[in-house]
Amino acid sequence: MKWYEEVLDEIGASRTYSHGELVSKLKSLKSNMSNSTYHWSISSLVRNGKLLRLGYDSYSLPEDSRKKQYYPDYSNKAIKLIKVIARKYPRVLFTVFETVLMNDFLNHLVAQNTIFLQVEKESSIYVFRFLQEAGYKNVMYNPSKKDFDLYWSKDCIVVTDLISESPVFAADSYLSADFHSITLEKILVDMLSDKLISTTYSIAEFSDVIVQAKSVYLLDKVRMLRYAARRNRRNMLVKYLEG
Repeated sequence: MKWYEEVLDEIGASRTYSHGELVSKLKSLKSNMSNSTYHWSISSLVRNGKLLRLGYDSYSLPEDSRKKQYYPDYSNKAIKLIKVIARKYPRVLFTVFETVLMNDFLNHLVAQNTIFLQVEKESSIYVFRFLQEAGYKNVMYNPSKKDFDLYWSKDCIVVTDLISESPVFAADSYLSADFHSITLEKILVDMLSDKLISTTYSIAEFSDVIVQAKSVYLLDKVRMLRYAARRNRRNMLVKYLEG
């Protein structure tokens, strides 16, 4: 794959793009190229049928290659949990990683669910205590891998600290369900880097996970690699993306 073809992974299926917008996306992939190289790259994508020119300064993906925006299909328990926490702590940033969400990409499916409630560090202990006082069962707080393996039970809730600069959905309100929905970029990086999440599936499948995710959904690779760098997995993730 030529470097400029990676821009296709970041183009939405339901809209058109101007030439300037495409150049901006190409610059986010490689910022040290000349303007003529960016213009040539767009022309090459059009010539090879990977990008459609609809008219003056208007481009889109071909119908058969359009990819979808990822939205997590949460369990009822996770949806209720998000609503409860959002109402109790309307200004706290948090998101939810459910291990069953990985089944969209895995060959060997996760049968037993775990709900990881990732909360900004200053508030995570208060959210944990609130859940205990509210009568939630099987709740752990920042467990070690040993304790996670020892005390894990089906549908347990694991409260952990949210890594700063985590990629989150853009939303108008803290109370919006989308505001707390996990992004695909975060799911993929957490599968590779989180000491607990990485034990809930076979890491040998991660190459296939990346291939499946890239083929079906839009991926913001710049955003994903920035977050991977925060988790000290950037170089490893690059190898998977280029593999």
